[in-house]
Amino acid sequence: MSRLIGWLIVLVLVAGGLQWFAPRWAGDALAQELKRFDHGPKPAVVIQARPFWELFRGRFNDLTIAANNAQVRSLVVRHVYLNWTHGGISISSLEKGRIKVSHPGRVRMRIVLTGSELSSFLAKQGSIIRPQVIIQPSGVSLKGEISLGGSAVPLNTEGKLTVSPNHEALIFHPSRIDGLAIPVLTKVQLLNLSAMKLPISMGIDAVKLGVGEVALTAGN
Repeated sequence: MSRLIGWLIVLVLVAGGLQWFAPRWAGDALAQELKRFDHGPKPAVVIQARPFWELFRGRFNDLTIAANNAQVRSLVVRHVYLNWTHGGISISSLEKGRIKVSHPGRVRMRIVLTGSELSSFLAKQGSIIRPQVIIQPSGVSLKGEISLGGSAVPLNTEGKLTVSPNHEALIFHPSRIDGLAIPVLTKVQLLNLSAMKLPISMGIDAVKLGVGEVALTAGN
């Protein structure tokens, strides 16, 4: 009987150790892969899975990702916070350096972008020359130059940020150019989530303007 109790204690200790180790191993592996994906500093990843062997089925209870100055393709993001519940990632794919979602679960994400980061992103797109995005709680202004007939024409607009009808894009709607009201509504796409080829398809739910930055709330 005493030997049986001893083995039970060993099993409990081993199970407890694996419960501590397995989620941390999976979180570190995911952080390493995300670092290669966004080309920025290594993000902080925390995974909770009870019992731990659910991870080997590709399932978890809760996953959080926090990253600063993340770079997704040509866009630098000041801050990203993601919470993913009751989802799953293929462990075998993760071991091969790929992120493959096996269970979408529920994802909520908050993205903070600054005016300078949006300016750099637009400059890389090439549609606006030397763009400058200025964000205030009251609205957004976009300055720069556009090419018309081979000549650079100054651009000075003011307007608001909205979400596209399919919730995939962040749109700038100019309402004034050089202080004059625009009779016909036009738009400039600043960001498109679908173009980023994220592992999970998500849409933008809300946009909140601050001093020098904009916060986006997105989810699946």
